[in-house]
Amino acid sequence: MWRSFVDSYWITIAYPITLLLAVWAGAEFARRRYLAHDKTWKSIGVEGGIFGMFGLLLSFTLVASGNSVKARDGIVHAEASSIADLHRQAKLYPPELRALVNSYLLRSLAEQLRHPTPNPAECLGLVRYSEALGRRFDASLLAYLARQPAQQATGQQVLALAATKNANYLALLYTFRERTPRTILLALGVLSWVMGFLIGFMNRFSDQPSPLVPLVYVITVAVLVTTIRDLDNPGRGVVTPDYDDLRHVQSLILSDEQAARETAPLKN
Repeated sequence: MWRSFVDSYWITIAYPITLLLAVWAGAEFARRRYLAHDKTWKSIGVEGGIFGMFGLLLSFTLVASGNSVKARDGIVHAEASSIADLHRQAKLYPPELRALVNSYLLRSLAEQLRHPTPNPAECLGLVRYSEALGRRFDASLLAYLARQPAQQATGQQVLALAATKNANYLALLYTFRERTPRTILLALGVLSWVMGFLIGFMNRFSDQPSPLVPLVYVITVAVLVTTIRDLDNPGRGVVTPDYDDLRHVQSLILSDEQAARETAPLKN
């Protein structure tokens, strides 16, 4: 419920409107409670510190969201590297084992690239698919080793490399479900409205009230908070993981498999 609310597209439009309303409410409060009764308001000097605390919270949250994007891309590169290692090792294996390994890798890559930005429900489905595919691969590998007991050491190497590949993939799926804590998002929302109220209030007491400062505040905060939401949600945001390394590895495996099929009749 919370995620669907935060991730809904209408929030992107509604949030700046609420900031404008907060600024307007601050200006109206100043007019009705102070100016209408010829009362004055004097700054006590802590307003800058309050805005500074809000700015720190906003900047730290933005940096954390950006670091999550970098970490996600790093996991993709690590997964591609582990797949490439297993594929290179498979070139030294007997044809039957090499075909078994490459088939497993191609199936896993095809399913992953079919869902590049999964939502939390799809992540659970992909985890179950990965586990089922891994069990079938393990069963096929054990059956092969039963027929070829001399390949036990090779089989252990395959299992170790496949486990590294799976660990990276599951870590990537976890990042799609890892989000900024809701308390931080709530604090950002509440404080941004309070700051908007304060800006509207203070601007009303200016000698020449101008809409420029409140407008700049609304635009700046709305853009930054929307950016945080986008970075925080790779399943629906604009910033998504870079899968070029995985696609490159997939194309290498496919080309090697095609070359193996073409040379097989010549050997026969």
